[in-house]
Amino acid sequence: MRAARRAAVFAMALALPACFDVQNVDPGAVIVDDFDDGDFMPAMTELGAWQCYAFNPNTNRDYRCDRTAGYLSAYGLFVEFALQDAPDGIQQHTGAGFLASGEFGAVIDLTPYRELVISMKLESGDPPIPSEARVYIEFQCKSVESETGELPTLGFFYLTRGVTPTSEWSTHRLALENWGPTNEPLHIKGGTPACLRAVDGIAIALQSGLKDGRAGRGTFFIDGLSFR
Repeated sequence: MRAARRAAVFAMALALPACFDVQNVDPGAVIVDDFDDGDFMPAMTELGAWQCYAFNPNTNRDYRCDRTAGYLSAYGLFVEFALQDAPDGIQQHTGAGFLASGEFGAVIDLTPYRELVISMKLESGDPPIPSEARVYIEFQCKSVESETGELPTLGFFYLTRGVTPTSEWSTHRLALENWGPTNEPLHIKGGTPACLRAVDGIAIALQSGLKDGRAGRGTFFIDGLSFR
């Protein structure tokens, strides 16, 4: 009788809902870089050294990057640039920015995080950078494949999100759920989450908004990158 009663109690316990709730663990904040350590190496060890660059045309070498006073911190990173949109009847969307690529094939899983926090400002020069300038932050995922197995236009996929820079320091909290792929005709195998699980580079690119044939100068600053 006692054995039968214990068996009945055990069966009822199996049928009842579990008395605990499985929740996602908040990973807290992880610093990508605060630039205060005296070098160009990000605090996030999966990434290699920061580099600056100019694009459209990629042959432009009239830029330089270095550390300077940051936003409420000892140091931030800047790229100083001179840009020229070639007078060919087509707006080339010329710009300059920063890139940190994955080290030795390392990838970063961003799916535990909710947002990217970044501070930035744009100081326009002479000739000025138009007010239409935008900053595009890119999460590169070179190891993911397309649904068809074909290579995308640039040879790799990336997700992007645009923000408008200001002439004074401003901090942006950008929800990761709002990142998306570009107008690439191919689709990522596994969609946006597949790229977020395998990020192997972060680019922060200022697209100047210069019209066809126009030139502009400026300095773009970043500081305090972190995932939360």
